[in-house]
Order: sequence, then structure tokens, then C-alpha cells
Amino acid sequence: MLSDSYEIVGEEFKVGYRRQEYWGWRIATAFFFGEVGAGLFLVSAFYNFMTGMLIGWGLVTVCKPTALFMHLGKPLRAWRAIMHLSSSWISRGLCGSIIFTGFGGAHMLNLKYHIVGGFAASLLFVLAMLGCLVVLFYLGFVLSYSAAIPLWDTGLMPIFSISYGLLGGVTLILLFGHDHFLATGGHTYEVLKAMELGLILFCGVTLASFLHGAAYGPSAGRKAVVLLLKDRFAIWFIPFVVVIGIVLTALLSAFGPDTLVVLLLVAIAELIGDLGVKILLFKTGLYEPVMAHSRF
Repeated sequence: MLSDSYEIVGEEFKVGYRRQEYWGWRIATAFFFGEVGAGLFLVSAFYNFMTGMLIGWGLVTVCKPTALFMHLGKPLRAWRAIMHLSSSWISRGLCGSIIFTGFGGAHMLNLKYHIVGGFAASLLFVLAMLGCLVVLFYLGFVLSYSAAIPLWDTGLMPIFSISYGLLGGVTLILLFGHDHFLATGGHTYEVLKAMELGLILFCGVTLASFLHGAAYGPSAGRKAVVLLLKDRFAIWFIPFVVVIGIVLTALLSAFGPDTLVVLLLVAIAELIGDLGVKILLFKTGLYEPVMAHSRF
């Protein structure tokens, strides 16, 4: 059921849903840069595509912290976030980001200058990939552990993060590699195009499953789905996340000609949908009412 008897309230002393207001567009943008950058680095690393790795590394190590520091009230205290590795996915994510920054950079330097080889080179690659994977999926675990906000409290969240991050990575490597290692087309290009279309469809199915689960879950989750599909945020969610981010991206990827202009349009459409869904996830995070309406 999508309808509920409660309204969204602010600080008033009344029964209703309350929005989480601590996380907004800045931290959504930070996670967006992190996941897209990690996805681009991950895919590029398997093809030794230095341009893609460098851009992905820059998104994670420069753009993500910049957006994050814009969110933090006291940035100089941010180091404390790493102090709870045993219990906090935020701490684990920060640790993964540090590992990725160090070993991802070292891996690129080693590819460029052949500083070490053999086991040492393989170890650099493995550690870079480990940090990259943590950056790619830790937002999903951060949100899925937020039991107080039913919309986020689902095991689909990590899958959501990974699928959108990988989709962004594949889409951008097709764009940036068009005039480089993909210039001749061939098998690699066809594989990446198939991966892109498959990931678009997978993201669409995951998004639909996520909304379906929330629509039949606790009442705050149902109210969030109403906000996304019928109410305040439908004007943003349906055209930007669904139509542009999923439908248009899939149509361009499947039927568009293999030109740089089309690849650019696919990337723009996909990234609009990705950033839009992250911002709206935070905008529609609602707490359950602390008590129910009286029956009398």
C-alpha cells in the first residue's frame, strides 16, 4: 500500500514523518564522484588504459574529498572518522579511500615507469583493486545499516552502489577510449558496449525492485515512494532518473550509432540519472513516527 495517514512534519510536536536533514546534495555529490571514479578506474585497470585510470583516480582523490569537505562542519576533525573500523562502514570507506589513493597512484606510476615487477607489481594492483572495490560499494552498506530510515534499510543498497558505479565506469571508458585503445573497434569495444547495455538494464531492474520493496515495507518507506513517484519529487525522479537515466540511456546505447557524439550523450544521460538518484535518496530519507495515532 502506498497511502498513509501521516504527514511529513518538521520540528512541530505532532505525530508524523521527519526527514533526515544531515546528509544532502553535497555528500550525495561526494559519493557520486567516488563511485563513478572507482568504477572508471576498475574497468580501465583491466585494459591498462592510463587516461581512464588517471581520471577515475582524480575523481576519487580530489573531487570526492572536495565535495565531502563542503559538507563537513569541521573538516579538520574528519580524520576521526577512521577510528571505528570494527563497527562503522564510514570508517571502512575512508580506509578504503586511503588505500585506493596510495596504491592506485603507485600502480599507475609503476605502469608508466616500470619501477617494480613480478610479485611487487601484482601486489600493487591487488591492493589498488581492493581499495577501489571498497570505495565502489561502501555507500550501499552505510545506507543499508541505517535501520531508522526504512527506505535505506535494504540489502539492495550495496548492489545499487556497485551497479551504478560500474555503469558509470563502463560508459566513461567507452567515451574516453573512443579515440585511443577503442579506435579500431573490434572485440573489446563490442564487449564493453554489451556490458554497458546489460548494466543499464540491471540498474533499471534494481531500481524497480528497490521501489517495490519500499512500497510494501514500513510506512516511512511507503511515504518515500509516494514522494518519488507521485508527490513532491516526482517532477525530478521520473524525468531525470527514469526517463533520462534509464530509458534514454538504454535507447542510445542499443540503437545509437557508434560515434563520439552519441557516446557523449549516453555518458551525460547516465551521469544525470546517477547523480539524481543519489540526491533524491537523501532527500526522501524519512524517519518513522515515534508513536502511532491514538485509536480514540
